[in-house]
Amino acid sequence: MNQSKLSMPYLLVLFSVPFMRNAQDQLCVSLAWAKDLIEHANYIENLTLIAYFSNETAPADVVVIEQHPALKNVRFVQMQKPNSTAHAIRLLPSTMSVLWREVDRNQIIHSSVASWPIPEAWLILPILWFKKRFHFINVESAFWRLPKGQTPSFKEKVRAKIWEYLNQKCVQSADLSTFTQEDYKKTLLKNLQHKGYVIPASWIDAEDILATSDLNALIAYKKKQLNTTIKLVFVGRLVHEKGIILLINAVSQLIDSGQSLSLDIYGDGNLKQACADLITSNKKTNFIHLCGLVKYGADFFKLLQRYDLMVIPSLSDEQPRNVFDAFSQALPVLSADTPGLRQCVSQQSTGWFFKVGDINDLKNHIISINNNRQALLNMSVNCVYTAQNMTHKQMHMKRLGILQQSWTCYINQ
Repeated sequence: MNQSKLSMPYLLVLFSVPFMRNAQDQLCVSLAWAKDLIEHANYIENLTLIAYFSNETAPADVVVIEQHPALKNVRFVQMQKPNSTAHAIRLLPSTMSVLWREVDRNQIIHSSVASWPIPEAWLILPILWFKKRFHFINVESAFWRLPKGQTPSFKEKVRAKIWEYLNQKCVQSADLSTFTQEDYKKTLLKNLQHKGYVIPASWIDAEDILATSDLNALIAYKKKQLNTTIKLVFVGRLVHEKGIILLINAVSQLIDSGQSLSLDIYGDGNLKQACADLITSNKKTNFIHLCGLVKYGADFFKLLQRYDLMVIPSLSDEQPRNVFDAFSQALPVLSADTPGLRQCVSQQSTGWFFKVGDINDLKNHIISINNNRQALLNMSVNCVYTAQNMTHKQMHMKRLGILQQSWTCYINQ
């Protein structure tokens, strides 16, 4: 079978990233999703994409997908986006009608278990009781699981248990599943581990990764800065699950104790004002800065080169893609010891781990790193080497090889 292409009709059902229309009434998707969609289209010859359509104002950086040369073999099927679970239930007859028709005309069905308000796999599964098709589920998130550091309500506990049970059933019934981390595979597949594979998520391209000459120049520059203030960076959504409040408090306390630190925070989210208020109340506006959003691309990667350490204090088990963004710019990471991050970071080779949610362990690690800045430079080459083997295209090529192997077994049964 041709390693570079899948020729059979392929249906991708993705409710988590909607279609939009720009001011010129052209069909669009977000910049990040367009990049991933184009990668899919590179090796799927006959691709149909089903997604919700959002009436929200399209951001300035959306990508027009109608008549896009890289997407000429993709059919786009739009469905009304529900605004609540109740609304999604009312839309079920029309939603199921579209899914039934599109499943019927395709041979590989690709879905997920992490969309809101009703995951696409929950709707695909009953259709496949009547129409036998190859079902592939990709698991990149388990947002229904309860993050550490919060006291969930009874309703939230019940919801998490229901979602976990149903998603286990979906994944176990699929012909193939891929996961961004080993823990997802272990807990969702249970005793059917042979049906799943782990492929960490990465968004970097080969051209984003520091070339050898640039790496050597960066190391030489940072070597001269070893006695200056250590520059920390956080990149991510400003939400509880990302541990941003923990990080601000830790850095504030370290500065109060005499450590020479600075922290730049890039991102947005529902804790943005809370972060600003905390920085002000801690009297750290000269040391901790909310820098807003930075467009993903060349400028973002260039920006990462300014820093000495990326801190990823996650409280959930998801695998942040910014780990590999950091590695691509020779930037080691200090991360919470979560299943998702454990999959990506090598202890004392590309970074360090601290106990999840433990502010004292986080502070102790920052102090230790600050006292041995040479260790950061020693990790630079390892970080870049890791990134070279974890590009976005390589992620897709790994998935393609697994899909082809599993499809061959499926049709030969």
